[in-house]
Amino acid sequence: MTEKINKAISKRDFLQTIGIIGGSAAVMTALSGFENSFASEMTAPPMLSTSGKGQKVIVLGAGLAGMVSALELSKKGYEVELLEARDFAGGRTSCSRKGTKVTQADGTIETCDFEHGQYLNHGAWRIPGQHHSTLHYCRTLGVPLEVMLNHSSQSYVYSDSIEGPLNNKRVRRIHMEADRKGHVAELLAKCASGGALDDMLTPEDIEKLLTYLKSMGLINADTFEYQANAIRGYSTYKGAGENYGTLSEPYDLSELLNLNIQTRELTSDHPTCMFQAVGGMDAVSFALRDALPRGTMKLNKEVTKISQTNDGVSINYKDTKSGRERTTKGDYLISTIPFAVVTEIENDFNQDIIDAMKTPAPSQVSKFGLQMKSRFWEVEDMIYGGVSSTSMAGNIAYPSADLHGNNGGVILASYLFGGRSTAFSKMNIDQKVEYALSTGENIHPGNYRQNFNGKAAGIIWEDEKYNKSGWSSWRGDSIKKLPTILKGENRVLFAGDCIAPRLSGWMAGAIEGAWITIAELDKRAGRA
Repeated sequence: MTEKINKAISKRDFLQTIGIIGGSAAVMTALSGFENSFASEMTAPPMLSTSGKGQKVIVLGAGLAGMVSALELSKKGYEVELLEARDFAGGRTSCSRKGTKVTQADGTIETCDFEHGQYLNHGAWRIPGQHHSTLHYCRTLGVPLEVMLNHSSQSYVYSDSIEGPLNNKRVRRIHMEADRKGHVAELLAKCASGGALDDMLTPEDIEKLLTYLKSMGLINADTFEYQANAIRGYSTYKGAGENYGTLSEPYDLSELLNLNIQTRELTSDHPTCMFQAVGGMDAVSFALRDALPRGTMKLNKEVTKISQTNDGVSINYKDTKSGRERTTKGDYLISTIPFAVVTEIENDFNQDIIDAMKTPAPSQVSKFGLQMKSRFWEVEDMIYGGVSSTSMAGNIAYPSADLHGNNGGVILASYLFGGRSTAFSKMNIDQKVEYALSTGENIHPGNYRQNFNGKAAGIIWEDEKYNKSGWSSWRGDSIKKLPTILKGENRVLFAGDCIAPRLSGWMAGAIEGAWITIAELDKRAGRA
């Protein structure tokens, strides 16, 4: 990098340059150590003040939001009837494991045949430490947790659609991250020492900034040049005696500018260390299910009509096994059915509510897992948990459980969003397997195909009849419609992660969405 820095460089141009190299997080980190925090303020269920005795609440949908609503209202004395269209509870906390059946868009049924107790989380798969609401139920209901390794510096990034020497080249994440920060540190130090920041920082602040940049261990303390360093790591590893190892050489800045995968720094919602339920995230929903009063939940009940009067609600539903139609009545209704589904059910909601529920965009999301015979990614690549990112298959996630185990493991081989998920949904099972294998072989050449044991399973959330999306995405001005949904209508209220925009797609969103809804229902019941 040139030693000479234009002293007339503008603040905007300077920050834009850093942003190109290291992403927006690099800008803030370089100058102020900025960190976002999305810790929930809600740590326990709301205190309900109204006696629920003599009042019946119908809850639609037995995902986390529905079961949490039913559980907490039941504790207060409300009679609760929980209707679920599927033959299982848990919604998007479900897993693929041996015997799990998933119906595809074309009607074909795929049955999972994973061996050795292996599983794939269909939806929820990690819990940040600040999601106190989720941890509340894990703790109080006795759900055992284990560490989930969300970030591995030894994992890879790979792109087949960029210019330059890094195209079709697997790049260690630690190399990419160290190089980006190192080049940013060099640029920043040279700008600071060359006077380009004199109009932005005091001499004292410039000196402190230079001290900080040099202490990072990425740049030469005298020349400010980014150089090979122990942070980036070794091309041949050090050992005993005179084996001092060989430091790996950084990529050029010009090469990194084209590598646009995973440029964002880790957020507080996605730290390195997270948690997961032992044996699969459906353990959380199993615990909630088992905590419900006997007879509360009714499975295989598909809602066909929702109506209400000033005094109560009426629900028509069909038993999906017998085909028999029935009606049930209650004083209040909480719907946790995804917006894309509930708006297609016959109802008498006012038009403002219907329009509001159609405002957030349904997210196309799919997950597909491959079972491997051995844990080659640990032995050959030193990858423990974490994610490799590709331009083809999105994220490839490695299991955090059973490290160094003898039974291989299930890799989340394709985690796709948007148009790529839609395209993936149109493939048959053999095509999905080949797509995942060919992508993974770029990351782990000679190991991926060789270790695949022939067993695969996954889910396309937009193809799920009772979901039609992975979650609701509130974008731009759409959030202005949220108060309409939160208010509900007379005896009808809505719950779930769909009313928790900052937690949409998280278990905490479903739980806390239920908490605020049952608190509102309790107020209305108290005024009735």
